[in-house]
Parts: sequence; C-alpha cells; structure tokens
Amino acid sequence: MHGAETMPGANRPEDAAGTGEAGGSLLAGLGFTEVAEPAPHAALHAVSQAASREAPQGSSQGRSLGTSEDIPAAAPRAPLHIAPVRRGGSLRGAGPMRREDLQAAPRFAEAAEAAETDRIMKPGALRGAARGRDLDSLTRTLFLRIYPVIAAVVLLTQAGIAWVNYADQFRLYTERANLLAGLTAAAIDRPGWEQAAASFGPQLQALARDPAFRYAALKDGQGRVVGTAGETPRGKPWDLVQVSAALESDGSPGTLALVLSAEELRDNAGKQALLALGTSLVLMLAFVATLHLNLRRHVVAPVKRLLVAMRQVEHKHWTTVDLGGAYRPSNEIDAISQAFNSMVEGLRSGDEAKQLLQALEQAHGALEAANRQVIESIGYARRIQASVLPDPKALSATGIDLAVLWEPLQLVGGDYYWLEEIDGLSVIVVADCTGHGVPGAFLTLIVATALDRLLHERGLRSPAALLAGLDAMVRTQLRQDGRGAESDDGLDCGICVWDPAHRSLRFAGAGLSLTAIREGAVARVRGSRRGLGYPRTGREAPPEADSLVPVEPGTTFYLMTDGVTDQMGEPAPGQRPRLLGQRGVAERLAARADEPLAAQVAGLERELAAYRGGQPRRDDMTLVAFRLG
Repeated sequence: MHGAETMPGANRPEDAAGTGEAGGSLLAGLGFTEVAEPAPHAALHAVSQAASREAPQGSSQGRSLGTSEDIPAAAPRAPLHIAPVRRGGSLRGAGPMRREDLQAAPRFAEAAEAAETDRIMKPGALRGAARGRDLDSLTRTLFLRIYPVIAAVVLLTQAGIAWVNYADQFRLYTERANLLAGLTAAAIDRPGWEQAAASFGPQLQALARDPAFRYAALKDGQGRVVGTAGETPRGKPWDLVQVSAALESDGSPGTLALVLSAEELRDNAGKQALLALGTSLVLMLAFVATLHLNLRRHVVAPVKRLLVAMRQVEHKHWTTVDLGGAYRPSNEIDAISQAFNSMVEGLRSGDEAKQLLQALEQAHGALEAANRQVIESIGYARRIQASVLPDPKALSATGIDLAVLWEPLQLVGGDYYWLEEIDGLSVIVVADCTGHGVPGAFLTLIVATALDRLLHERGLRSPAALLAGLDAMVRTQLRQDGRGAESDDGLDCGICVWDPAHRSLRFAGAGLSLTAIREGAVARVRGSRRGLGYPRTGREAPPEADSLVPVEPGTTFYLMTDGVTDQMGEPAPGQRPRLLGQRGVAERLAARADEPLAAQVAGLERELAAYRGGQPRRDDMTLVAFRLG
C-alpha cells in the first residue's frame, strides 16, 4: 500500500507508464493526441533485478509524505551520498411598411443616389454601395446573441475535459511513483540493511536514472537518514509528486521517500489544452462566418435590393427587382418582390403620381395579407372541415328531435358525424378517427367520401353493411390491404338507421356503443371492440349483423366518442385524477332526461368543464342525442 500527496500540475502521458488501454482511449475521446505507452524504465528494470538477487521474503507498506521541507537533514552517521543526475433588423415579422416608414428608412437617400436608374435593377446593384460598411443591425444582433453563448459553452466544455484528463493522468503518474518506490523498498528490505551501504546503493542509483527523479531519502526506524540520492527539491509544491514506501524487515524497519517532478507532465497538458482551445476557436469562427455570409446573401441583400427599388419607384423611376431567373413562391422575400414588380407594371399605364400612390396602397394590402396568412390558414382548415359536417337540422323534417355536440381538441379534429334522410330512412353516423388535429381531420375527409359512395352509389342501408364497406374503403385509401403497410390508422364508428314506417331502429358499432336512457334507466347496446382499418390489430371482420334496438316512447339515444367519456377530474389534495367514464356521463344525462335535447347537451358540456377543473381535455368530443317521433 502506498500513499501520495497529489498536487495540481501538468499532465505528461509519456511519464505514466502502465496506463493501459483505458488512458489511451480517454485521451483519444477528449481530442488529445494519443501517446504510445513507453517500455519499462531502466530504473524499474534494475530494481527488479536487484530484488530478485538480494531481497529476502518480506513486505513493504507505504505512507504519505508532506512537502519537501518535511524531509530532515542527514543524521550524524556517515550516509552514502550519490551524485544527483543533472538535466535540463429583420424584414420578416415587422408587418406591412407604410409610405412614411419607407421615406424614413435609414440610408435610403444614399442608396438611391448610388443606384443606377435602369429599368431593371440587377442583384449586384448595391455591392459597391455596401462595400466597407458595418454589418446591418440584424446580422450584428444575431452575432452578439449567438456567438458568446456558443463560445462560453465550448470553452467551459473544453476546460472540463482538460481538467478531467489532467486529473486522470496525474493519478496514473502518482500510481507509477508508488509502484517504483514499493519495488525499490522491497529490493532493499532485508535484515541489517542499514549497516551496509552496498545493500541499498545500487537501488538508489537505479532510481536516479529516471528522467523525472528529483530526490530520494532512506531512513531507519528512528527517522535518521542513512542514504540519499539527488538534491533536496526546491521547486513549487504543485510541480512535485512525493510518495513513500515502508521497509518492515524484522529488527530493521525503515522508510524510503521518493520525490518525482511533474513539470513536464503539466507543460504537456498545457500544450494539449492550447491545441484544443485553438481548434475550438477555429470551429466557432467558421460557424460565425458561415452564418454571416448566408444572412447577407439570402436575407440582407434581397431586402436591400427591394428597399432601394421601392425608393426608386417613389421618385418615379419605374424600377423592378430582378429575381435572378427563379421565382420561388415558398420564399417570402421572392413573393414580396414579385408583388412589387406587378405594382410597378401597373403604375406605368397611367398617371405616374396617382398610380404610384395606388400601387403603394396595394403593396401595403399585399404585405398585410401575407402577414396574416399563416394565422388565418389554421382558421381556414376549421372552416373547411365544418363545411363537410351536415346541418344538425338535417333530420328535422322526419320528426326526429336531435342535438349535436362537436368540439375538436384543436381547431380541427378527428371526430365526424353524418346525418341524412334517404329513401325514407334516417341515417345517423358518429366516427372517431385516429388522433386529433390535422391528421385526424384528413381521415374524416376519407370517411365522408366513403360514406357518400356507400349510401348513394352502392345503395347500402344496413348499418353492418355500411361498416364493412367503410372498413374496406379505408383500408384501400390508406393502402392497408397489402403486406408491409406503413399506415396504422383507422377509426371507431357507430351507425344507426331509423325506419319510421316499421318503427325499427337498427344499430351496428365498431369500437362505439349506443346508449339509451328512459325514465332514469340506462341501457347500452355494445358494438364490437375492433375498429375499422388498423391492419396491425388483426383480420377480424366488422359486425356482420345489425342489432335491433327496441324503441319506446320517451327513450333518448346517444352516440358519443371516447373524448366525451375520457374526462379527467380535478383531484383532491393527495389524490390522483379520476376518470369520468361511461357511467359518469350516463348518470349526468339521466339526471337531465326531462330537459330538451339542446339544453341537455349544453348542460352536459358545462358539467364536463366543471368536472375537469384545471385538468386539460384529452381528445375531440362528439355527441349526437336523438329522440324518435
């Protein structure tokens, strides 16, 4: 066992003999050059030979030393002294630009004077005017916000890596020193060793051959120095590694103190750290240069061309912006430039001053419309989906009292319902497509198209037959009818067909059930568990037969998706949220059985919101409630 006092210093991989593959892998992983492990040192070889010839059986025990000042001077006994070894501003997001803003824009007058009054402004028109100027505010702002963060992160990371690497190499260096001291102590340790200088002289001479050797002292059991090698070290404490090994021979105890230099280790680690720092700085500068060039080329230069062209038009110079032969509608700057060119062409046909004002107003409107386009596109999607849904009053002429709750989780959703009177029959369909939002909304369009074809082209009137046909069409549209289908989407669906002539209500469901409430009693007509589509759930067929539902006066029927029942309630302190479920919804509907259906649906929606409290909704909600006349 060996003790060591480790001090901060540099790391020298070539001094850490026996570090193994782990040390090399760590150096390579941290970006440092891997140094091949040196062969065993001559001093260690000499000590091993001496130990094999002279050392008797025994053991050595190490202990920690203090600083070099803790080593006492030589004792009165004549020790053996061995001679020491000598060594040497973005345009996007700003909104439409008004005429006053255009006139007050910075450097417009300079750019207008420098630009030629040709009818077509080339992409390089501003190259001379912009030469020698500082970066514009947009580029400078991005630089000041991005570069310091990246630099700080990279530098801190490199510093951490360098410190971990240094600490690991210093530990291995200390272990090597402990091993060297222990082997030397084992070679010296024999009875009466302190009486004969010849017993420890060769071992101390072997230690002195180590390039990192500074000082070694051999003490007897009373702490007297009987032999030394080298000079007492006077360097900085953190540049030294001090270890000791005990001689525990019977009757002849002693201690071997060894001091090695860590200067070269520290210097080498400093070089590696500077190399890593330089590499990091080069990479950061390359990143900043690339970002700067791309901003100037793809953002700043096109905007400047557009602004200068606007200034020219204001002075009645009919200048258009050259798009470079490629118009990309997806590029907002190209779209604005194209609108500007159209404005200039219109101004040329009439009074220049009057047409200029009108064109600027048109450009203002175009910019304002472009600024709203992204926000309004989501609203347009909701309008399109809402237009596909039928009118809740579509069955009012048949004598059916009906109310609908349709509330997508987002602006658009994956729930859909169908109401139609055809051939004297009333068809009511509720579908819950996979997911919600835009993916679910696309599936509802597939379902709407399939239902229209099944009812009007194929003339299906049976709920079970409609489910089977819908399943086949969804599989075909989503390409789920072959091997390796990528789509795993589908829907749950419930269909009711009311025949008023025979007063029969037929129902078939795939993943959805029909709930009936009469005089406070709740009954459920369950559909099959399997939905439509979903090729990875198996090849089970949809329901093959309709369920005939008894119709009694005062009975209210409900078709609903799981978004209505899957409501998580606000939990009490220390409890988990509770799911409302089918039973909770049915109880709330039964309590309102005597109310009109519209009041029932509105009241249920309020109760669901109160039940959730602060909990968010989890899915789209659709409920169709109807009473048969």
